[in-house]
Amino acid sequence: MAGYRELIFYQKAREVVKGINALIKQWPRSMQAQEIGRQLFRAATSVGANIAEGHGRHQGREYVHYLIISQGSANEVDHWLNTAFDCNLGDETKIQKLIALNTEVTKMLAGTIRTRKSRQTKRSTREDSPPYSPAPSPFSPLEESND
Repeated sequence: MAGYRELIFYQKAREVVKGINALIKQWPRSMQAQEIGRQLFRAATSVGANIAEGHGRHQGREYVHYLIISQGSANEVDHWLNTAFDCNLGDETKIQKLIALNTEVTKMLAGTIRTRKSRQTKRSTREDSPPYSPAPSPFSPLEESND
């Protein structure tokens, strides 16, 4: 299995963080901008962190669980970017580009989750087999002696 750094959605998630970092450094020092920036940066870094943590587990269901958490964080990033857009914080074109890049990450995570879940389902599905019944023993039980 390749390292998490080689995953395209991880690399794109890092690009989102870099873009957000550059974006919020240009925002005004208002309370709203600082709060949105804090929440936005926290959520964006959480996407990659959960991909990395889940990948380190290499266990099917647990990895999918962390990918789902990453997807939730990516959805939160989308919310905060839209909030920044609505509040006229920063360059609208840059915000829209980050929203589009983050949407790519979200879609890639969703596809990976779907694929992993379907593989788990296929592995756990077993053909019907007859119930287990042991073969008769070739050894007869010891007879008690009446000495």
